[in-house]
Amino acid sequence: MKTDQVMGEMIDFHTHNFPDALAPRAVESMVQKLRGALLPVGDGTLATQLKDMDRAGVARAVACPVATKPSQFKVILDRAKAVRDGEFGPEAATRLVQLCSVHPADGDYAAHLKEVASAGFKGIKLHPYYQGFRLDDPQVFPFFAALRDAGLFVTVHCGIDLGFTDVPMSCGPDQIAALLRAVPDLVFIAAHLGGCGGNPPHATDRLLEFPKCYFDTAVVCCCDDDREAQRVMAEWPAERLLFATDYFWRDISHIAGWVRRFRPNPADLEMIFSGNAKRLLDG
Repeated sequence: MKTDQVMGEMIDFHTHNFPDALAPRAVESMVQKLRGALLPVGDGTLATQLKDMDRAGVARAVACPVATKPSQFKVILDRAKAVRDGEFGPEAATRLVQLCSVHPADGDYAAHLKEVASAGFKGIKLHPYYQGFRLDDPQVFPFFAALRDAGLFVTVHCGIDLGFTDVPMSCGPDQIAALLRAVPDLVFIAAHLGGCGGNPPHATDRLLEFPKCYFDTAVVCCCDDDREAQRVMAEWPAERLLFATDYFWRDISHIAGWVRRFRPNPADLEMIFSGNAKRLLDG
């Protein structure tokens, strides 16, 4: 495997792929929803992802599916098991770490969360805009409490979504803080640098009080040169940052270089690129 990393293994904590038959249609639908604001660097297939991981020196990547309706739980769980168990080849089984997804409106969410944990998976992915909920809605607090009690972590899309610019903010720092106060000890990965995009400067600072709140580094294109995104990348505690790209949307090496630009300290890079991820995935 070729690598441009200076030390250790690189783990990409936020990526996406689809079944081969679905990938072209799914990617095209999302591109249309984004109205050209963001164009993919990959085709959404598992095989292409593995090739791009090789080119960028990524040892493992976390696959983050989203159940856009409750009935998708089993399909997503079954595919996660199939990838993990080698049905898509040994390389995919060892290098693609599967998350699952449970819709907050799922009437059997408690049982399904336990099923995810019992199957050996570490966490789930949620997207408030695509799933139609707010993080600060008290009606979803029991769902997140059940998630925590099942021993799972959750990765959540946070901040703006370029496909939902006409929708009120549902997952920014204010909403995250309300959830984490209501559900103590929830292990929460706030994607896209804690949702700094679309929120006032220093809004993410209020999340420093929650020690189990992590940020992932998947910056969308409009944030590469955004001063607040740069500040968060430079200042957020290294032990709570997870290297992530949102691949197939962003180029892996580009995001890795962006991270190194603001966190040149080797000890910080070890935690961001792999150490923190290993603690969540392998601990």
